[in-house]
Amino acid sequence: MRFLKYPVAFALWFVWVVASAGLVVYGRKLHRIERASALYWDGSTDGAIAAFRDLEQEFRRHSWLARLVSGDRDRVLHNYLRLLYLREDYDSVIVHGEAALLDRDGAAPLVRYWLGNAYYRKAVSGEVEEEDALAWLRRAGEQYRAAVIDASGDWDVKYNHELVQTMLRKLDKQPPQRVFEVLRPQDKPSPRPPTRKIG
Repeated sequence: MRFLKYPVAFALWFVWVVASAGLVVYGRKLHRIERASALYWDGSTDGAIAAFRDLEQEFRRHSWLARLVSGDRDRVLHNYLRLLYLREDYDSVIVHGEAALLDRDGAAPLVRYWLGNAYYRKAVSGEVEEEDALAWLRRAGEQYRAAVIDASGDWDVKYNHELVQTMLRKLDKQPPQRVFEVLRPQDKPSPRPPTRKIG
């Protein structure tokens, strides 16, 4: 009961114990993030996706932790969405990206970037009707616009935003039945050079 005689010492000891435990937990979380990245670089994309998915679910369950170490949470979410996109699982990118936007209070340029990419891929895939493709393209434009506002220095975001805005301007001038001609232009055969007659 020495601590009751010295309340300041007890308070300092308690803060030290809590801070030490927090640093241990944070160190383990960082180790798991690095291990998930290493899985990707070692060629185990599915293992990396599973590891990033587990980390993202933990951040979602413990929102206080996600706010405390928001940079690491953003890194996990960015890598998770990127790997899903590389695997061409656009529906999962959309589901997880939209859920992440609902959970966030502030700017989320990387989430919006990957959402825009997934919406764009859905538009140009040819698996949807032309009016649905146009709707996906407009949604991609909205996400890129918001991402440009949040991260004006990211050239990938700027390029994708300009590309989609150019496509949308062209589509506004085209009849509605010609959407896929703008979204997926076909290579036109190059004219053959004229043959010369010799002799």
